[in-house]
Amino acid sequence: MPIDLDAPLSWKNADRDELLLLQCLQGNILKGHGRDFTANLFFRFDPARTRESRRLLRDLAYHHLTNAYRQLLDAEVFKRTGQGGGPFVHLALSKTGYDAIGRSADAPGDPEFQAGMKAPASIVALSDPPVTAWQPKFREDLHGVVLVAHETPARTGALALQVRELIEEAGGEVVFVQHGAAVRNTAGEGIEHFGYVDGRSQPLLLAEDIAEERESAGTDRWDPAFPLKAALVKDPGTVDAISFGSYFVFRKLEQHVRAFKTREQKIADKLKLKGDDRELAGAMIVGRFEDGTPVTMSKVARGEKPPNDFDYDSDPGIRCPFHGHIRKTNPRGSGGAPGGEEGERTHIMPRRGILYEDARREVHPDELPETDSTSEFLSEVAPKLPKDGVGLLFMAYNQSIAGQFKFTQETWANNAGFPLQPPGPHGIDPVIGQGVNGAGQQKLPKVWDDDSAGMEDDVGFAGFVTMKGGEYFFSPSLTFLLNL
Repeated sequence: MPIDLDAPLSWKNADRDELLLLQCLQGNILKGHGRDFTANLFFRFDPARTRESRRLLRDLAYHHLTNAYRQLLDAEVFKRTGQGGGPFVHLALSKTGYDAIGRSADAPGDPEFQAGMKAPASIVALSDPPVTAWQPKFREDLHGVVLVAHETPARTGALALQVRELIEEAGGEVVFVQHGAAVRNTAGEGIEHFGYVDGRSQPLLLAEDIAEERESAGTDRWDPAFPLKAALVKDPGTVDAISFGSYFVFRKLEQHVRAFKTREQKIADKLKLKGDDRELAGAMIVGRFEDGTPVTMSKVARGEKPPNDFDYDSDPGIRCPFHGHIRKTNPRGSGGAPGGEEGERTHIMPRRGILYEDARREVHPDELPETDSTSEFLSEVAPKLPKDGVGLLFMAYNQSIAGQFKFTQETWANNAGFPLQPPGPHGIDPVIGQGVNGAGQQKLPKVWDDDSAGMEDDVGFAGFVTMKGGEYFFSPSLTFLLNL
């Protein structure tokens, strides 16, 4: 029976072919691996030693890479006992990586993957910085990346060293290692460096996760259920019907925290917000309060598990503005483009990001003092915030790079004219948008949910996230790797 890619998968009720799919598929694609500490080893093969390089990939697949089924079993044990899942390892190859092992014919055919993220056309389309401005190691030719993860920094470091030695024994070179570590708020929710809950609204590809979301949070206004084809691609290096992979997008995004939070305060002044209400300024910019409460649902942070069952049907930009970050990147049927919500859903991708700190952050976001004015913020809080050196390792799995990641960045986040209705311009995404942010385009309601109060247009917000480099990879099936 063929695999149904047009629906989610119930792994606990998997038939024979679905079980084989899970055992041949690498973990982290259908569901995040769940570890709080990671190391990403970016490496190059020696093209003159293809035999050793292929043996390396076979050995990694046999002894180290975590398949999707194993990951899900480990997650169940964690739920029941609190016992960690142990080591996790995932591998992805770039187009030049396939070339270096002599398997160019087996490389996936997505044009964006074939060209790579450094291609001039990609730079222009995404409004990315020129490659000369990228972090130096990202400017180099990267053949692949191995993501290793564990429960503690020490265990993650030891696992990374083990993988590094295997790569070097095969004649390869680890170009650099990028570490990541989750940061959580007091409620245990993962947050990003600006202080906001991150990753709450994920497309769910497993029936068990969908049922849990439906039971705990509701799915009447937003359906988080997505088909397997939102992430899976038939592995072109295999001939069977159960071996799949996924396009893996990696981007290092530096967050300029001090400047971002200072601008929030100045906008709170502009909107004449006082006391606890000052948090509303940032909530309208991001689309959620720091605790994850959607601003389209509430004027205040609710301090509970972040709701996700909402849409924008009754919000004409006077609660969550049209350029709000989460509205730009998941319009939930409000974008006004042909195809409506169903068309928008085809561009949504599973995201698996984690934070990095190249420069150590001294104060946890939850430990920062509250302030009542910009001047108080500048004296009491700003000096405790990092200017740079911290950010997000953006990672996402795609069935189509152009149709998902690139579309989201270029056509939604960077496009001042999106959403299409009502006619804009509305400005670029204030968090990840790149390119020109026209003066007066971004507008915030002077009074939340009060159309009669009018809009404030002197609230420009952009340029606080800088792309430092990245690459397009493909996460092949274990079947392909084991048969090299």
